Amino acid sequence: MKVDRLPAAISTIAILLLSTATLTALADSSQNLVVNGDFENGNTGFTSAYTYGNVSGPGAYFVGKNPSQAPGAFGDWCNCGDHTSGTGNMMIVNGGNSASSVVWEESVTVTPSTNYVFSYWGAEVDHDSNSLPHLQVKINGQTLGSSLLPEHSPDNGGRWENYSFKWKSGSAKSAQLAIFDLNTDSAWNDFMLDDISFSQAKSNAQ
Repeated sequence: MKVDRLPAAISTIAILLLSTATLTALADSSQNLVVNGDFENGNTGFTSAYTYGNVSGPGAYFVGKNPSQAPGAFGDWCNCGDHTSGTGNMMIVNGGNSASSVVWEESVTVTPSTNYVFSYWGAEVDHDSNSLPHLQVKINGQTLGSSLLPEHSPDNGGRWENYSFKWKSGSAKSAQLAIFDLNTDSAWNDFMLDDISFSQAKSNAQ
């Protein structure tokens, strides 16, 4: 009896094509140089001028799964999940009184003459804020831009928004990534950060 081997051959070709497509996708994707951008490893991989732990006072932060359950959380902080999965960690922040105090910072190695993209997700946590966080991104002391976090306060979570900025390394071999809060009000001015990334741009045309 003659055995038809065509389906097996087609399956082999399909597997090879799938493997090629997967490798191509990986080649096109850029590695995130930020060590713990999703905060799943807790309070590690970055530095901050803010105080870690109780967030009842300005200039404090906590890494946890829900702003309403952070130590010292206020009653109007939303019952929110993180951006990554809805059940993981995020950086929960009570904005400070000084616009020069860095909220989040990390230094990474970069390739000269290369384009990069710095990106993060942010959300405001108060139910009804009269003073919204105003975040600013700097790389090696250069201001890339600022972003006013939108007010959104349902009990089931804040509204995550993405903010991204392009940066050219020039002659630099390292990049000091930093996020600041320009709002210095003690009241309200509370927010959360998640999924911070810094990677080479897809196109590196100068």
